[in-house]
Amino acid sequence: MFGMLDYRANKLYILLFGIPLFILRWATIIGLPFLYYELGLQVSNNRILQILVSLLAVLFIEILLAIFLNWLDKAFMFIFNIFVDVIPSDGRTKEEAEYVVKGGSNLLELLEFSKKDPKDWNDNNTAFLSRGFFPFFFQHRIQFRIDRIQAYYKDNPGIDFTDWNTRKFLKDNGLEMSLMEKIITSPIYRGWVISYSIILYLIIFNPWG
Repeated sequence: MFGMLDYRANKLYILLFGIPLFILRWATIIGLPFLYYELGLQVSNNRILQILVSLLAVLFIEILLAIFLNWLDKAFMFIFNIFVDVIPSDGRTKEEAEYVVKGGSNLLELLEFSKKDPKDWNDNNTAFLSRGFFPFFFQHRIQFRIDRIQAYYKDNPGIDFTDWNTRKFLKDNGLEMSLMEKIITSPIYRGWVISYSIILYLIIFNPWG
């Protein structure tokens, strides 16, 4: 075993597990809808029953998949820790260092951002929130939301900067992310939309029936 700073360990982690995780992600997003659809076809010739079985398969398999991915994430990290002793840097905890190993620079910036008082935010601190191809389409909305949050905490120094307080402020002032913004900017939401669109297409048009 050899020691490695968390942000450097991230590069090795991606090298070892990045490709398998990428393939698995897209295999589940694109492949599972066809599995749900096929299960319905195999169970019955009745169209209504086929649809019901496919939808039940979505619910059941998605739960199993979530459990499996959680186990796989822990297994990969366990294997990684056998060979690499991750050393937290910049005062991070062991748990935060593990997040950095798996999440890389984006998560590193998010951790540092979440610890900083809003009154001390500057453009360099917030730029990463609207960086990238998909967030680019909402960069003005994102920057406006950041400016309002910063002004809120500056004007209310007695209110602690917490996730709950921030979410409440955004909700009370109609500044929450819209569904469209979530879908476009979040890879998780984009994956759900692609996957569920495929299964809906298969169920509605029944191309193999």
